Amino acid sequence: MFRLRRRDFLGAALALGAAPARAQTRLDRIRIGVLQTAGSGPMYIARDRGHFAREGLDADIITFDNSQTLAVSIASGDLDFGATSLAIGFYNLAARGVLRIIAAQGRDMPGFPNNGVVVSVAAWEKGLRSFAKLRGSSIGVPSPGSGPHYAAALILEKYEIPQSEVDILWLKSSANLTAALASNRVDSGVTPSINALALVRNGQAKLLGWVGDETPWQLGAAYTSAAHADGKQPLVERFLRGYKAGIRGYHDAFMTPEGKRADGAGAAETLALMSRALDQPAELLREGITYFDREARLDRADILRQIAWHKAQGLLEGAINPDALMDKRYVRFLPE
Repeated sequence: MFRLRRRDFLGAALALGAAPARAQTRLDRIRIGVLQTAGSGPMYIARDRGHFAREGLDADIITFDNSQTLAVSIASGDLDFGATSLAIGFYNLAARGVLRIIAAQGRDMPGFPNNGVVVSVAAWEKGLRSFAKLRGSSIGVPSPGSGPHYAAALILEKYEIPQSEVDILWLKSSANLTAALASNRVDSGVTPSINALALVRNGQAKLLGWVGDETPWQLGAAYTSAAHADGKQPLVERFLRGYKAGIRGYHDAFMTPEGKRADGAGAAETLALMSRALDQPAELLREGITYFDREARLDRADILRQIAWHKAQGLLEGAINPDALMDKRYVRFLPE
């Protein structure tokens, strides 16, 4: 029998190079849920620029129409990870102990058009041209406990308008809200920048302002199931390294080192990548860039405020242990 001596084997390997060995490396498949918004950009950057692959991960990114269905999919084990806005569906699952926050996603911040307050043309013509004029008007949001509902509450609180003095309308979806604003069936609404900018550009509504300019808050988070957090720590850590590399690429393309909005050297290339992944025009995405902390640090104080607000609204079923929800093995916090 022919036997290859060790030094001959090493020589052959060197002659062939390391590529065949790398080609045989098996990547672990993970399923990640996102919404089809500019805030999902870092996840596509991490996938398309090989950050996940370098962690040995084959990332399958699944898009959802709403954050509620996404959260349920993670809790059930159909998805491994998600990064999206936080809403009551997420918090009610968290109250059952089945979800864990492992990093931050986007934040509503000054200078970043993320969630917009838009006014119907009819209401604008009647004088609804400032936040202080919201008293006595109707405000449309997709659903109770949604991100836009919480954002509307922050605006009302800032301008000392009791919620009892406005008519909050539940319109079930962003598409329904857009249609209601365009047809003057609601005075104003809170909606993501892509919808807000399209309404204004088409002459179907007027922009009252951006929520982040008025009252910053932690819009979203990256999270996983408690089963993954407790039982698959190496996998979670590999995901986080890839995800954070994607965030740094997004941050450096669209923000200064101080976190101000400004296109960097890689902006055009990154916008093209996002445009392909999201199937949306690059110029529209540029107008709605989301703020990300470069190290994916979470605003713990606002998460606590969100939990308390949902509880006060009678929307939260059960109690949440914040220390269990914001898993300190993974998550890093902004200075308070």
